[in-house]
Amino acid sequence: MKRQLFIMFILTLLISCAKKEKDFDSFEYSFGGTFSTLFSIKFTENDTIYLREHWNVSERYGKKFPKAKTNYYAILTKEQRNQLRELLKKIDFKKIKSEYNQDYVDGSAYQIIIKKDTFKKSVFVHSHKVPKELDSLSRWIYRTKENLKLIETSKNFDFASINGILPPPPPLPPIKKIILNEK
Repeated sequence: MKRQLFIMFILTLLISCAKKEKDFDSFEYSFGGTFSTLFSIKFTENDTIYLREHWNVSERYGKKFPKAKTNYYAILTKEQRNQLRELLKKIDFKKIKSEYNQDYVDGSAYQIIIKKDTFKKSVFVHSHKVPKELDSLSRWIYRTKENLKLIETSKNFDFASINGILPPPPPLPPIKKIILNEK
């Protein structure tokens, strides 16, 4: 009996220590909506996410949360984590193009950057013609962000995915040439 318990204990220990397949080493997403919001979110291997609300229109209409130019973190529920895992499994990032871009000015755009082992992929989307798996992932992230219990933090985050989303800086004003009258 003791021997059987010992064997069951060892088997349980081995099964629980089996290395789980990780979904990604790093995964981030930035979204820019012309008249809504501009945010970046970084998912970790565990249940924590880091978010930067760069800008949102809500402050103009009295909604004070999430605040623009503010960093947050939040914890995904087990169900949210599983949903993300399932959505990522449906996307073969090796077959996905790096850019889906239509020539229009307004509208939403997003960028995904995912790394796993030696594989790294950046996908920029500013189009209505994208694979449905990408569209589903983007919609899920947007809806999930809206329902997270965000906790403000002073920690700074670096988001590479924001680079394609931010509008370019405005051009410099013209330099006026001043001519001094010499007498």
